[in-house]
Amino acid sequence: MTFGIAPKIGAISLCYNRLMKIDDVKNAQREYKDAILRNIGIAIGVFLIILLSCLVGSGSEVILFFFPFFAMVILIIFVASAQKQSKAYHKAYKGYFVQRSLANVFTDLVYEREEGISSEFLRSTGMINTGDRYSSNDYVHGKYKDVGFTQSDVQIEVEHTDSDGKTTYYTIFRGRFMDFEFPKNFSFRLEVAEKGFGANLIPYGKTKKGRKFEKVNLESSEFNETFRTYAEDGFEAFYILDPALMNNMLELSEKHKGKLLFCFCDNHLIVGLKDGRDAFEPPSAFKTIDEAAETKKVTSEINLVTDFVDQLKLNRKIFK
Repeated sequence: MTFGIAPKIGAISLCYNRLMKIDDVKNAQREYKDAILRNIGIAIGVFLIILLSCLVGSGSEVILFFFPFFAMVILIIFVASAQKQSKAYHKAYKGYFVQRSLANVFTDLVYEREEGISSEFLRSTGMINTGDRYSSNDYVHGKYKDVGFTQSDVQIEVEHTDSDGKTTYYTIFRGRFMDFEFPKNFSFRLEVAEKGFGANLIPYGKTKKGRKFEKVNLESSEFNETFRTYAEDGFEAFYILDPALMNNMLELSEKHKGKLLFCFCDNHLIVGLKDGRDAFEPPSAFKTIDEAAETKKVTSEINLVTDFVDQLKLNRKIFK
């Protein structure tokens, strides 16, 4: 796997969004808010008309019988009619706050809010369960301190069918995946999953190209209590997971909310942060935009990437 596969999503060419201004964001937010209020007014009016018809009109029993159906149709129309304004608000917010903040930190930057890391790329590692339903957005690709990386939000769901044949989907991962160049040269696969992560494949004995993963206990009891380690080569695992790196991984676990997954694969380090949230999301349409506060929030979310590069010292050029 060569660094650079992840940036390609099918044949789509990723590029910058048009840079926005703060007035673009505020105008888009106001239009979204107006659309919501307008739809609420229309929905209330229609509900009242239907209810009045049920009370005084002929055929009220029929109307009352179909009332849930009418309510569902109104709800669908209500949601769909504000989608255009919602998308415009998200585009303006990310074009101003997110893209601008990213450009202040990273070089060789590509940002595409509606694209993401592909399920095929993650699945190709042989270490990540991409489930039955997969979505990804807020694609960022670039360099920080000469370290190439890719990151995006990811949500993974698995399908479950009960005894009555009813199908439901359960989220097994929601958070971010990040793919970094790793400064050590190796040709085996190693996974370190924080206990409670839950979505990795290795504990079930999956193999890749005939090489079976084995559970490895490291010299640090604290590390073993926090993480589960699986490798194709137990001896080589000690080469990658030296005491300094293990200590830094423990510090990252303490610093960031959620559960971590580290996959070392073909000179890549793929990190999953399962924290149940999406990054770079705008505030409610009914909340006044504080430019300084939003810039600070986006910067803190960007710092997740820089934290891993700095804490794990990925900018060191150490090759075996």
